[in-house]
Amino acid sequence: MSDFDPKETRQGSKGTPILLILIVALALCAVVFIGLGIYGWLSPNPESALDMSSPAPAIEASGEPDGPVEPSEPATAQ
Repeated sequence: MSDFDPKETRQGSKGTPILLILIVALALCAVVFIGLGIYGWLSPNPESALDMSSPAPAIEASGEPDGPVEPSEPATAQ
């Protein structure tokens, strides 16, 4: 019936090459992650580059509640 050997007709063989590719890819991801962490740690704070010559305006308390404000009258179409 079949003249083909099952080992020769497989799509891909299991073994070390595929595992090696997965391990190398994971290691490269770890290197990039660590590199980005070091870069972020060493980079200057972007807020320190702002002009600090003039003080920021003070926020005044208005006495209104912090929650959502409901309208006192519904809006009507005119």
